[in-house]
Amino acid sequence: MYKLLPLLLFGFGLSITSEEIYDNSWALLIGIDNYDNLKGLNYSVKDAQSIRKMLVDEFQFPPENIILLLDDEATKNRIIKELSNFAKKAGANDLVLIYFAGHGDTEDLPDGGVLGYLMPVDGDKEDLFVSSIEMDVLEKVALRSNAKHLLYLIDACYGGLATVSKRGLDTKKTSNYIDKITKYKSRQIISAGGKDEEVIEKAIWGHSAFTKNLLSGLKDWKADSDNDGVITTYELGGYLKKNVSIDSGNLQTPKIYNFTNDEGEFLFINSAIQMNIQKSELETPYEALVRLIGEEEAKKIIIEELKARMAIQYY
Repeated sequence: MYKLLPLLLFGFGLSITSEEIYDNSWALLIGIDNYDNLKGLNYSVKDAQSIRKMLVDEFQFPPENIILLLDDEATKNRIIKELSNFAKKAGANDLVLIYFAGHGDTEDLPDGGVLGYLMPVDGDKEDLFVSSIEMDVLEKVALRSNAKHLLYLIDACYGGLATVSKRGLDTKKTSNYIDKITKYKSRQIISAGGKDEEVIEKAIWGHSAFTKNLLSGLKDWKADSDNDGVITTYELGGYLKKNVSIDSGNLQTPKIYNFTNDEGEFLFINSAIQMNIQKSELETPYEALVRLIGEEEAKKIIIEELKARMAIQYY
């Protein structure tokens, strides 16, 4: 109920802002509706624009640090160039978000297995290797970047991605969870679905199923499963898996992967929460709590917290 409480400086919870974890935020956002050689899409451009607005309004990404490539701008050469630029410019304490909305495709290999591709505006199914962007490029960009945390959000379905098994920490069983995942690097990707699945988009949503739930999970804070005021990659991925599967009638299920064995996680921290934290630092802990929920409720919360801590202490 009180999602801001775990983040307040009132002696019981964790206080955290994005400035304490990251020095800078970067985003490359790509949306393609009108393909040169493929069937068009309806909402990829709008999806990318909506993600940009959310990052600026809700998560304080500097507008000048966001590159938005739409339709004709999203050629293979331009996308690869911008991916390379982001790998170079991000510092060791920065976060990088790369979002792609468009077609994905896979190529079956002669001896089994598949290669995955993202389709730029000039991509051609007749020659995927020459005209499209191999999934391995995403991995290489991730490994070349100095950024602390890098996350791909891919609103396309594909297979053939070389990744490692999930290594997310269990928030309910790991003490100092946020401390642990902010210390280490992360190179992660969430895709809208797997091989042979089709991205679902509907006029009633005005978005794809993936981006519709991406926006509700982050902007409306629904992906914060433990109500700690921070959304991790695996919280977001779990939310997307459940809700995209429901909205698509089980025609697509998002996938979560790591490119490396690093144990960090990309974090989304809401700007409204940060402002409340900053304001609370000017007050006594008790005053901050009373301001948010009232004196009677504040007393109840503190008493319950003390009881819980005493129970743990004497367990």
